Amino acid sequence: MFNTDIKYLSFLINHNKELLKSPLWEWFHDFLREEIYQQEKQLYRIKEQELCHKLNSTETTNTISTFLSIKTN
Repeated sequence: MFNTDIKYLSFLINHNKELLKSPLWEWFHDFLREEIYQQEKQLYRIKEQELCHKLNSTETTNTISTFLSIKTN
């Protein structure tokens, strides 16, 4: 789920940044900058959710507990 969203948003961000380099799209630059900003914000949130999901998984909790030598019930 997260991986597909991350790839798609990363593609959009890179594509829009490429369009910013083109003089043909100069009339559209303000819109593209705003889109890049919104997409980067959304990408950050998705990555944050993915990290939280991973940290909340049982496997990660057990791994962290083992590493810290904490016994879990």
